Amino acid sequence: MASKIDVLTLTATDIRRLLDDEKSNSVELTTVYLDQIEKHNHAGLKLNAVISTAPLDRVLKHAQKLDDERARGTLRGPLHGVPILVKDAYSTPDLGMPTTCGSIALTEAKAKANAKIIDMLIAAGMIVIGKANMSELGNQKGFGIMAGWSAAGGQTQTPYVEGGVVPDLPWLGQTTPAGSSSGSAAGVAAGFAPISLGTESDGSIIMPACRAGLYALKLTPGSVDNTGVQPAAPSFDCLGGFAKNVRDLAHLVAIIQGHEPGKYISSETSWEGLKIGFSDPTKWRSYPSAMETVDGYWEQTDKAMFDAAEKIRALGGKVVLSVPVPSWEEITGAMPDLSEIEDLYPAYEFKQCFPEFLQDFENGPKTIAELIEFNKAHADLELPPGKNNQDFLELARDDNTTKDVFERNMNALREFASSKVKGLLHEHDLDVILGPCDSRTGSVGSASGFPVGNLPLGFAEFNGRPFALHMLAPENQEAKMFRIMAAWEATFPENVRPPPLLVAE
Repeated sequence: MASKIDVLTLTATDIRRLLDDEKSNSVELTTVYLDQIEKHNHAGLKLNAVISTAPLDRVLKHAQKLDDERARGTLRGPLHGVPILVKDAYSTPDLGMPTTCGSIALTEAKAKANAKIIDMLIAAGMIVIGKANMSELGNQKGFGIMAGWSAAGGQTQTPYVEGGVVPDLPWLGQTTPAGSSSGSAAGVAAGFAPISLGTESDGSIIMPACRAGLYALKLTPGSVDNTGVQPAAPSFDCLGGFAKNVRDLAHLVAIIQGHEPGKYISSETSWEGLKIGFSDPTKWRSYPSAMETVDGYWEQTDKAMFDAAEKIRALGGKVVLSVPVPSWEEITGAMPDLSEIEDLYPAYEFKQCFPEFLQDFENGPKTIAELIEFNKAHADLELPPGKNNQDFLELARDDNTTKDVFERNMNALREFASSKVKGLLHEHDLDVILGPCDSRTGSVGSASGFPVGNLPLGFAEFNGRPFALHMLAPENQEAKMFRIMAAWEATFPENVRPPPLLVAE
């Protein structure tokens, strides 16, 4: 067996090698990861990245079964025997873990069936060891609630920032892990699992990934089966994964999209033939209401982006700077009824889809109104100081948007955003456009119906938290994005590193 397993650096690729060489087994690895969760989830650094873990006897029995299959020469796929965390928005009744979506109202409820993706992971030989914390209800509860907080899981902390979240700063402040798939990202960075799954409507995968220094990808909406996963806005929702390297992420994405393992694996890591556009970072900043400005931070991140662009050009890639991506205001301004549809996610969609999701649970609330009343009755837990609003739920409950109004605005939004970005890609002869993570770059992708990726770029000088670039490409262009990710990883390997707070322990 392996003499020492460093969960902070171990990847799924490393695990596969250990298993193939008989230097470890899935039972041992599962135990090691669960021990790391025990050490730093509610103890140690108190990261609160995991809401629940699989019952020990059940998960070890499953791991032993996979070890036995391996011993017989039967492998279900490249991630056979690899542990994984999944966001607590995925239904998992057959695994002995509740599906809370971060809400105490669902802690005693039981989903009727596993999410389709969970069954696909199991069929591929993976071991679901825990449910990751998240911004409650996928950030669809209230406004301005700190990213990564849920009543069921507490405040997810980033393992990169000493002292954790500063409570009096904006909801997406520089010390937060971002959200809503906060635990999925923080958990991988902290060595709770080598890979994980999240969900995203707008930024919920790529923002936590940038704060955790991971490779991540929100997939093209409609390219995976979302059945059994908490919805937020179906026109924009999709699933996606987190990993410390590109190969692991590619294997995971291939599994959940139902592709052959090698579809997204690229051995080519050069920049020759790749065409990369960069937006002007000075025009893309997080709003002060979302993230506080820190002296010197923008200068550092801008320089890191321009240095990366120059290196890509020097290595043979085509680089175009200051690609004029339309602003968020321009994109939302394309909606003809802006006074009625105030943002990308009208409460209309949530009002239609969330009650349907609740019907899949035994016990628990069945309507948005019932959930609102539960929260009021348990205000000490669900509406504590600083998090004492459920304004979005109330907005959804009372929403009277008609289907015609929604569709008219939705179609206008998507047509404008998609055509503008595709037009820029064509005009400048580009494969992708990259923009700063601390901005609404990802929202442009959501409005367009595009996949969006995360490319680790560096670490903030003032507090050590990672930052990144977000990558936009047209729908169903994940293969091209993985090709670019592979080149990025080969060129900038130093951009992924374990949290010093954990390394130093």
